[in-house]
Amino acid sequence: MIGDKAATKEKTKEKTGFNPKILVLEDGKIAAMALQSELASIAGASVSIVSAADRVLEDAAENPPDVIILRFDPHGMNGPEICKRLKKKPATRDIPVIFIAENDNRESQKEAFESGAADYVVTPFPRGRLAEKTKKLLGKGAAEEGDVRPQTILVAEDSDTVRKLVAGILKKQGHEVVEAADGLIAWSILQRRRDVDLIISDVNMPNMNGHQLCRMVRGMEEHAFVPFIVVSSIADKDDITKILNSGADDYLIKPFATEEFLARLKAHLRVRRLYNDLNAANSRLQAFNASLEKMVVLRTREISEANLEAIMMLAVASEHRDTDTGNHVRRISEHATRLALAMNFPEARAEAIGHSSILHDVGKIAITDVILKKEGKLDEREFNVMKTHSAAGEAILSKAPFFKTAREIARSHHEKFDGTGYPDGLREFNIPLSARITAVADVFDALTSRRVYKAAWSINDAYAYVAEQAGKHFDPLVVEAFDKIYKEGFTAKMMEKYK
Repeated sequence: MIGDKAATKEKTKEKTGFNPKILVLEDGKIAAMALQSELASIAGASVSIVSAADRVLEDAAENPPDVIILRFDPHGMNGPEICKRLKKKPATRDIPVIFIAENDNRESQKEAFESGAADYVVTPFPRGRLAEKTKKLLGKGAAEEGDVRPQTILVAEDSDTVRKLVAGILKKQGHEVVEAADGLIAWSILQRRRDVDLIISDVNMPNMNGHQLCRMVRGMEEHAFVPFIVVSSIADKDDITKILNSGADDYLIKPFATEEFLARLKAHLRVRRLYNDLNAANSRLQAFNASLEKMVVLRTREISEANLEAIMMLAVASEHRDTDTGNHVRRISEHATRLALAMNFPEARAEAIGHSSILHDVGKIAITDVILKKEGKLDEREFNVMKTHSAAGEAILSKAPFFKTAREIARSHHEKFDGTGYPDGLREFNIPLSARITAVADVFDALTSRRVYKAAWSINDAYAYVAEQAGKHFDPLVVEAFDKIYKEGFTAKMMEKYK
């Protein structure tokens, strides 16, 4: 039924000519101007900006827009609460809602999506990103040309028989099929391919199950809107609810009728085709007013440089006894940034992880010199004291929103993928990804650095150790990225630069 409604709405727009209406809640004057300029690149769009939450509810009910953009925390009402009210009314419940927020913590995202949001954009964002995401939700009316390539479907299923059966059905329909024997292989494929139009996944698979794969996919910018269909023999309502809450779009119970399977598939691929049509349009964003843009860029640069300088000073202060600290944290920062880029993170997010990694050991400020400067192995009591630097680092960085990622790294960079790390004994994907990335950069640098109690390892020996620890100490996906940049020669050049 959802697919039928979308098709009906699509036909209506094609007949009348599509002039999308966008309703925006923004109570800041400068931010409102920026959003107006950001959305101006959407052909034929009418953008209405209101500053009060009540106006959004009233305007949306009286003259329903095609997309609503909400500030996550506007004055007067919580953003998710506004979204919930919109979703309760028949006239507005099908309108896509995009949240704009100043942080990307999981709780805020969860609250937004549970309230009915279609997307969540963190500020500051690159020019054109919000416009692009808005166009993705508008439908075929915003497209300038069609996507005519065959659609590509990824099938993740550990049963060879079932996988081949599903692949055979799909190939008969003219689709290109990519097969994966488990979730981890599927994830690896998604790192390399950006042309996947739909994912079909089993729930129970080795290495990475369907729940984990779905959450990871929803966290990838390039695959965030790829339809995700789960096919499983499990008919338990709680399990179905769990997988749908993790981001899946549909759930089919095995054995299934081929006709039903294809009908659902076509509905989801129709939506994906619209998504690709929007990407093909590639509308360019109109520039900000020249003087305003210059002011914003210069001010942002000044704030960024000041923050980075403060981070570096704090990092050096935390390990002021170590003459190599400056280069040590620079190497870790560059390594962490490059690892994130190799894992297909957006450049801004990769740089944020790299900058935040500088403060991974800031908690050592709280550790006594007797332990920090000891020339030899720490005894059990001393090591337990040393381990407190993780929680201490989190506490030091706890009050400033700017340090959110740095807090994650400070607390969790000594966690291990197999759950044997500290301070919380987290395992696998429960460890923040920023901390999993920093762990590889930190350990590699520690191994290749000379200390009073050990000689420096060669970079080849340290590389071999990191590779051997995949799945034990380190996240295999991060190790895969490390292997890539190491073989490209980045590591050797960076070590030479900061030796």
